[in-house]
Amino acid sequence: MVPAVTNTGRALGDAVWSRKAARLPGEGTLLVCTDLQGNLGDYEAMKALYFAEERAGNRPVLLFCGDMVHGPSPDLHEPGAWPEHLGTAYRDASRELILDFEAFTREHRAVSVLGNHEHAHIGGPRVPKFYPDEAAVLDAALGDERGLVHNFLRTWPLVAVAPCGAVFTHGAPRATEACLEDFEALTYDGFRRAPLGSMHALGTVGALLWARGATPSQARALLAATALDGHPNAFVAHGHDVVAEGYEITGEEQICVSTSFGLRDRDKVFLRLDLSRRHYSSVNDLREGVEILPLRLRDEQL
Repeated sequence: MVPAVTNTGRALGDAVWSRKAARLPGEGTLLVCTDLQGNLGDYEAMKALYFAEERAGNRPVLLFCGDMVHGPSPDLHEPGAWPEHLGTAYRDASRELILDFEAFTREHRAVSVLGNHEHAHIGGPRVPKFYPDEAAVLDAALGDERGLVHNFLRTWPLVAVAPCGAVFTHGAPRATEACLEDFEALTYDGFRRAPLGSMHALGTVGALLWARGATPSQARALLAATALDGHPNAFVAHGHDVVAEGYEITGEEQICVSTSFGLRDRDKVFLRLDLSRRHYSSVNDLREGVEILPLRLRDEQL
């Protein structure tokens, strides 16, 4: 039995780890990435951005919005087999990625909210994107490190909240608890046999891991429930869905970001937010070239 890592062993500490609702720092620069699904190159690109911000003295925090693991099967790299809808071809490196991330979070200010693919390892239903059981394939590859990784995943939050008014989830904000404290009573267990088609309707956990869309009123409910100072948060940023153009804004409350999976390299986008800002007013405060940045171009410029 591998012992669980104490939260004091992680750079962001108890405000983030082993909470269902993580409190992000109120200072520094936040780099937000979605849906790597085993893409080691894009993971390393985000780490390079983090280190560049660190060298510049910007106190970076690196946030992933889940689905860091479970990439394409080897047969897709046979000549002519790579599907156009998967974007730029890459090889799955989920084992190397998740083990590196586990170590990285011990020394650096980085965290991920849980995605539906990670959930499959710790109480969620089987996910069959490239294999009949994605989690079983990664667990086999992890071997003796399986217990370490499972314990690590159990500490990931469901939602992350920043004092500047930004909220982060994996799926769309279709459900919420009544307040931040109520999130802590949620559990990741008990979903193993749930039908995939109904997961988005199974409470807050199911919705925030699986929903592909939310109404403005649903988003506003989550923003109000996760307020840190009595003032509703401004917007929710999430992944889970693939946006071919890199991002999509819905109303004044939501942005779906695609940093990696399913996109061509030239279209991949990440967010760079000011954690020291008093409060964003809405998602419309996010500007291309300032808060919304191309992954590859930004990487090359730095």
